Amino acid sequence: MAKYLIILIIFTISFGYVYDSTGVEMRDGIKLGTDIYYPVTSFPPWPTLLQRTPYGRDWDSTYIFLFTDVLGYVFVVQNVRGYGDSQGEPMVFLTDGWGALQDGYDAVEWIADHWWSNGKIGMLGGSAHGITQYYAAGALPPHLVCCAPMVAAPSLYHHCGFTGGEFRKALVENWLEGVETPWLIDTVCNHPNYDTMWSVVDLTTRWDVADYPMFHIDGWYDMYTDGVLETFSELQARYHNQKLFIGPWGHGDAWGTREQGDLVYPENAEMDELEFIQLILNWYNYWLQDSSGGILEPRVKFYLMGDCDTQDTTLWNHWVEADTWPLPEVVYKKYYLRENGLLDTIPPQIAEIDTFIYDPADPCTTYGGREFIGLENGYGPINQNPIEGRSDVLVFSTEPLASPLTVIGKLWFVLYAASDCYDTDWSVRVTDVYPDGRSILVTDNILMARHRHGFDREDSLIPNVPDTFYIDLWSTAQVFNAGHRLRVIISSSNYPRFEKNPNTGAPFKRDDSVFVVATQKVYRTPTMASYLFLPVLPESNPYVEERAVQERQILGSEVLMNTICRIPELSLNLKRPTELNLSLYNIAGQMVWSYMNQDIGPGKKRIRIPEMAAGVYFLNCKLGERKETVKLVIIK
Repeated sequence: MAKYLIILIIFTISFGYVYDSTGVEMRDGIKLGTDIYYPVTSFPPWPTLLQRTPYGRDWDSTYIFLFTDVLGYVFVVQNVRGYGDSQGEPMVFLTDGWGALQDGYDAVEWIADHWWSNGKIGMLGGSAHGITQYYAAGALPPHLVCCAPMVAAPSLYHHCGFTGGEFRKALVENWLEGVETPWLIDTVCNHPNYDTMWSVVDLTTRWDVADYPMFHIDGWYDMYTDGVLETFSELQARYHNQKLFIGPWGHGDAWGTREQGDLVYPENAEMDELEFIQLILNWYNYWLQDSSGGILEPRVKFYLMGDCDTQDTTLWNHWVEADTWPLPEVVYKKYYLRENGLLDTIPPQIAEIDTFIYDPADPCTTYGGREFIGLENGYGPINQNPIEGRSDVLVFSTEPLASPLTVIGKLWFVLYAASDCYDTDWSVRVTDVYPDGRSILVTDNILMARHRHGFDREDSLIPNVPDTFYIDLWSTAQVFNAGHRLRVIISSSNYPRFEKNPNTGAPFKRDDSVFVVATQKVYRTPTMASYLFLPVLPESNPYVEERAVQERQILGSEVLMNTICRIPELSLNLKRPTELNLSLYNIAGQMVWSYMNQDIGPGKKRIRIPEMAAGVYFLNCKLGERKETVKLVIIK
């Protein structure tokens, strides 16, 4: 016995955990390759962290030691069906949901059935690992406690394979080839409409039953952004146990790099790796280790993007905290297509039609966008100038903005258009036009015309008859700075991000060599006024400036001050009568306002400083014997 104890001590000092590998049997008898790491610094039963992956199962020993011996989890890594040494045929996640085969469910319940498990299981990981979390949750395994899916698609059809009903060519082809299962591209393309194959890997159909706490982590330039936002919003409204964190990042940089496409964000866009890991571990510890503390707050934290040519991080390029998504303060504003390429809040007064020719042999090239693989011209916020002079592209821009325009939420484009073909695509890109002319992509999407009434059906166009197309442009959080312009770019292709539509109306076929040239008409008339539907924070709404990151407690915890605002206001919550003295100085040191109350009573009170010119000020505050000076930035 002593001999084995010595060996265990040596093993613990060297490695810090016990390793085992096995084949976990699924309900149809096939076995999935699974690695298990056990703690040696605590006693069973333990909670478990589970990751399911189509990639290698190797993990850095430092992280395994952290999960196991430091935090007291069993750590389980499993290859999904058909990958690694897992048996069975690979099925592109289709056996990970709630169909006839439910590999995610079976993996969770296999863990719970072992002596070393305390029955509390959480799932972790990003991208493919995050996708398996969403689909396991939809299968409702009883012993799954919580998830933290990062950069993942809740619906395999809507958010991954056929966004807008058109085949997401670059993503699907390159990923399936990269994991050495190129024949599965045909499996995807044989189901171009939403059907029962897709419904078993679509968490949007399970919102009313999948009540698991989930920490949704994503980036504004990720491939799956809107699916993540929608899932958070719907589950949070039902169960009040969700959390959302989203930065100015793409798919491949989980906790952020400053360089995105053609932009470089300020240093506050970066996040230390250890800080990010601690954020996630706090989530697991809260739900799996019965920890206490308010780690659920804030419910929502996102990065508000903006002009990267300035160093301003007060009105944009900073983090915002909120209670929910979408923000209740947002109002929708219409920007109409007008004559001479104008984008305006005033609808068209005369009837005009823009016409262009779409030739599938010469599609409009992809520059940037929410992708990660398969694009030669980069990802994320890329300059769109190279396509804006094409004859098959329409460009509409606002006049230079007189003041910053804050857009937070989902964008839509309502297009009145016609084609002389039975089917076609409508592609829309929204850009932030800098004063030097760069047209930086903010968001984009596409709609296959035959799916204008739903992705589970096909409705051919009537040639040359105008119709209405609602194009979901997904969401953003972006401030368009004063002097910049808001731009809409319309075409019928965005290749190779999306497949080229051959315009024939024939059944979907990848790389279809049979095509016709389409004549497209975009309407901008008083009765068919095509427009961008934009979620805007009203100029009078102080949400971003005051609430997001600008509120600050002063004089202990009794006074809260909005330090960047239009009209400064102090919120007091006094427990006893006291004396309050305030004096406001401009940057030249001149006193411009003062306030004195020798006997201010207890309770909640508000004191508003009169309207001042925009600029930097200093407020001297004295409450009883306590003193503090606060820097104010007044904006207009």
